[in-house]
Amino acid sequence: MEQFRFSRKFLDWGVMLGFAGLLCLIVAIGFVGIRQVAALNRIAVSLARVDIPLQNTIFEMRIANARYMMAIRNYLFWHDARYLEAAGIVQRQDSVQSASKNFETYLAAYFSLVSSPEQRQWGETVRASEEEFLKLGDSIVSRADNLNRLASENEKAQSRQVLDRIQRELESKLFWIDAFLENPMQRDILQRLDRKLEAAEAERRRAVTLLVWSLAIAILLGLATAYLTYRRMKQDQRHREELWRRFVTAQEEERNNLSLQIHDEMGQDLSALKIYLGLLEKEAPGDPSETKEKIEKAKAILDALMNKTHNISTILRPPEIDEVGLLQSINGLAVQNKEITQAHYTLSMPPEEPAISAEEKLVLYRVVQEALTNIAKYSQARHIDILLGQDDKSVLLTIADDGIGFNPEAQQARPARRKEDKLKLGLRGLRERIELLDGELRVHSVPGEGTRLEVRLPIH
Repeated sequence: MEQFRFSRKFLDWGVMLGFAGLLCLIVAIGFVGIRQVAALNRIAVSLARVDIPLQNTIFEMRIANARYMMAIRNYLFWHDARYLEAAGIVQRQDSVQSASKNFETYLAAYFSLVSSPEQRQWGETVRASEEEFLKLGDSIVSRADNLNRLASENEKAQSRQVLDRIQRELESKLFWIDAFLENPMQRDILQRLDRKLEAAEAERRRAVTLLVWSLAIAILLGLATAYLTYRRMKQDQRHREELWRRFVTAQEEERNNLSLQIHDEMGQDLSALKIYLGLLEKEAPGDPSETKEKIEKAKAILDALMNKTHNISTILRPPEIDEVGLLQSINGLAVQNKEITQAHYTLSMPPEEPAISAEEKLVLYRVVQEALTNIAKYSQARHIDILLGQDDKSVLLTIADDGIGFNPEAQQARPARRKEDKLKLGLRGLRERIELLDGELRVHSVPGEGTRLEVRLPIH
């Protein structure tokens, strides 16, 4: 018993620690999930608010410069055309100014998004270069406008040479600004994006690794907890079965002792009383008819009392199981009840004793005894079948009659207040004993169609 308490305490602590570990793992998994979601949210917000807008501003600055250069070229082309009107010139000037303003707008947006000193330094470099670029563009526009005002062809030729040189410088400055916007500015942004995505991937891998290990540990803890819980349940079940077996053993021993006391003490006293009544009958005077009649009645009552005493002793402890085994004991019960009920009994049993324990044999005997007693009292049956079979896994006992039957559910629902309800109490006690042996008891009955009782006990 002390070992059982220690083992039970150990199992209880194991189950508690297992559930605590599972709870901690659930919290850890939740924390990792929240952390992963927060990290991804930070990266997504940074991409949406800083990196992608920065990338767009650089693209737009490059596009704005390209449009500015295209506007300068178009202005020069249409300025040299003989059919150019004044309204067209004004329109081309507006497109040049619009392109330069777009660049300034996106450069200001760039400064509003960057935070590192290096990026701001790059922005200042681009701003200075853009101012030089715009000055070159303005110089080209002003020289193109003054070209037609020159009188001599020599001056126009020299002005055109200067204009071509400034245009080449403008193109060179455009290429330099575009290259600088691409590298290092745009490249830096792409590298920052790569680093953030790599950090997100590393965080994801760490989270996945932690979740995989957490899941594996959770599975192991779950299996261990389930195993400990199963062991606890089996231990409790074995403990209950052991207590029940002890109770049944004590009950049977008490019945046996009571049977022996009834048989030895009451049987001897009743036998002695019968002998004295016989002597009294012989010693009665001449014609003691009235006295002899009373003695005969007393002897009849005494014989009935002795038979009842023998029957009670037999019911309390079946000696047939100890002497001849279960099969012959069941056959003896059938013979006894046949004499009482005058019904026809059919027995079908295996040639050898079933491979079950003594407690299980006693339970089967009690089932047959209880069933035949109830049949004799209540069923009014004329034919009773008793079948005992065995396979590799279990022993099956079936008792069927053609009596009046009853409603098992209604019988179980009725309160145990009358003598007839002893049927319910007897079946309930047998069911409990059978279930503690991992067996099963089924009662099939319909009013007017008889009753069928089945008991199945496993073979261990």
